Amino acid sequence: MKIKSKKIELRYGENPNQLAYLVSNLKKTIFDYQISGKKISYNNIVDLDSGIKCLSEFKEPTSIIIKHTNPCGVASASKIESAFLKSFKSDFKSAFGGIVFLNRKVNLVLAKRISKNFFEMVAAPRFDKDALEALKKKKNLILLKIPKISRIQTENKSTIFGDLFQTTDITKINKKFITLMTNKKASLKKIEDLIFSLKVAKHLKSNAIVLSDNKQTVGLGHGQTNRVDALKFAIKNKDKYFKKKSFVCASDGFFPFTDSIKLLKKNGCKVVAQPGGSINDKKIISYSNEKDISLYFIKNRLFKH
Repeated sequence: MKIKSKKIELRYGENPNQLAYLVSNLKKTIFDYQISGKKISYNNIVDLDSGIKCLSEFKEPTSIIIKHTNPCGVASASKIESAFLKSFKSDFKSAFGGIVFLNRKVNLVLAKRISKNFFEMVAAPRFDKDALEALKKKKNLILLKIPKISRIQTENKSTIFGDLFQTTDITKINKKFITLMTNKKASLKKIEDLIFSLKVAKHLKSNAIVLSDNKQTVGLGHGQTNRVDALKFAIKNKDKYFKKKSFVCASDGFFPFTDSIKLLKKNGCKVVAQPGGSINDKKIISYSNEKDISLYFIKNRLFKH
């Protein structure tokens, strides 16, 4: 049976001077998942869309903090409480006012940790009763009980030239997604970090760089107009919070020159993933071999515009 489209007016658009509404032909709208807090806004919905798509990449307990559609802290761990703390410590400054996405139930311990900081929204599949009561004390905090949502097969975007449509990229990012291009193979732990980083890179605005260690983002660069600046921004973040940590690097697009690889080597990175496709691929592979870097090429590039 065809579901009639619903048109729901929103407070305003991206800015208060813009009118906005949501049109949906789904059985449930985002408002049906809300269990507490102020009214969901246009920007909230856009951020929720980004966070849910990113979270769908992960099976183990994972926490993602989204700010302006980009993850600013992502971490996986054996327990969701640890994952949240790691994601918050990834960049606690940027996390201020962000949205927390969790793929496990929120218990009272986790609720109390979340409540210590200012967040706009918390989205999780379930909440314990006492956890819900603790979080509801923050009247403006939007709480959403969101089960696993199936990804749509096509995506669209409006432009002044018309609506664009494309198939959704549902390629699984796993060990089969990467291919070793140099002599030195990375350890299993580093390969797992590399796969973790690529899952995050897929959901950052291009140019995207993800530095991570122990399944925790330690430096992110995104939205820059050249890849070197994106890398420098990510390294700057790493040095601010994780000065002595080792890390792996994932890039959503290829490194066109050896400058990025040289910068990574200078900062102690020995495991790198990128899609390849540059006319300088051979030079980058040769330099990586010379400097004992484990360089992996990925199956597809991961651009997000």
